[in-house]
Amino acid sequence: MTPGPRNIPDELVVAADSMKRLFPEGATILLAVSSGSDSMGMMELAAHVYRAGGVALRVGFVDHGLREGIDREWKIVEKQAAKLGIEAHRVNVSTPIPDGGSVQQWARDVRYELLEELAVELRAAYIATAHTRDDQAETVLLRMLRGTGLDGLSGIPASRAHGRVEIVRPMLRVGRDDIRTFLENRGVGWAEDPSNENTRFLRVRVRNELLPLMDSLAPGIQKRLAALAGEMGGISRFVDGLVQGEKSITSLRLAKGIKVDAEVFQSFPREIWGRLVRFAIRSVKGDLRRLSRSHFEAIEELLAQGKCTDELPVPGEGRVHVYRGSLFVFPGELPPKPTGSGQPSASGSGMWKARFAALGAIAEIRADDFGDVKDLEVRARRPGDRLAGSSRKFKEVLIDGGIPRPYRDFVPVLARGEEIVSCPALVRGRQRSISIRWLLDDNAPFLDIDFPMST
Repeated sequence: MTPGPRNIPDELVVAADSMKRLFPEGATILLAVSSGSDSMGMMELAAHVYRAGGVALRVGFVDHGLREGIDREWKIVEKQAAKLGIEAHRVNVSTPIPDGGSVQQWARDVRYELLEELAVELRAAYIATAHTRDDQAETVLLRMLRGTGLDGLSGIPASRAHGRVEIVRPMLRVGRDDIRTFLENRGVGWAEDPSNENTRFLRVRVRNELLPLMDSLAPGIQKRLAALAGEMGGISRFVDGLVQGEKSITSLRLAKGIKVDAEVFQSFPREIWGRLVRFAIRSVKGDLRRLSRSHFEAIEELLAQGKCTDELPVPGEGRVHVYRGSLFVFPGELPPKPTGSGQPSASGSGMWKARFAALGAIAEIRADDFGDVKDLEVRARRPGDRLAGSSRKFKEVLIDGGIPRPYRDFVPVLARGEEIVSCPALVRGRQRSISIRWLLDDNAPFLDIDFPMST
């Protein structure tokens, strides 16, 4: 790699220090460069910081197929990368633009996917993007306009995991004007993205209208917004540490879901509940994409009211239920209700066992006469079930017993026809001629429910 500039301007020292701090010795770094001033400045600065070696730099350029002139932009990147002695790679988006939704969000998603694939191919553990202090200020304002909380005010993180790589943003504390001055002094050109002037994008209006107005009223507003994001990010990490330190999440057997118990919510101030809800959903989904403040506020209110809900309408694959102040989150559709049943088989003198593997349950039955046992079966509940010798519906027993709705189809029962003779913890044997003991496998969904087991 050829030497870069001998001196770094004071305004960019913080970015150079970030590069030294964020990238370990011997690492391979993929610089995401688009031909815009921010990423061209990042490439120029990185070439200087590592002019003597220490890390291997590569450049990734993504063609989204959205506009003309992309070849010219690639030539700008390719030429300057070659001048700096950096290997440059162009990757093209092949997936079509989806109908509806945000084109910007789609472009962002496919860009990171392609960059990750390229980084893995090049054995780069890091992708560096050139988000600046200006981007940070815009992001904070956008989220405030749309409605946000602590996460939104934290803005763009300096680094985050993305699949098999880590995304780092060494330019986050540097202003765009300072980067452009640096490039002009170096005689390095860049290309302007025409979408940056398209006022149908809210970010463009925030950049070109709102921020200039705010800066005219309070000069230096971008620095203060970026400082706010940094402070909120620190508070957010601290609060998340408290939330996670309390072991607030319980892993469930049913569908690999998780639960945040009502007692956990009650142990925190109401203002922290949103963090718990976000933490739980992110733990299952991996992200909070397409979820807005309105989703979290609705869930918090249901929790506060102690409501019992069916599946709540939230975007994405996750499935959310609220039950008596507790939160249940599942990664996808619940498994279908088990069908079939297990019939008794002899297991010694006066002993029969009826096993239903789909529910991980065995009813151990003692009786003097097989005639008292032969019509029994272990199964899941069915429409019309009622307690043996009673007109009371079994559904009422489940409700009164505190069985959350996602679990009601996974409760094992010992039944004769539509009559429920026994159910673990809820219904003791309702036939005097027999005694029943329940045995549950370690993976039985029923064990997720919090109450002492009994016969």
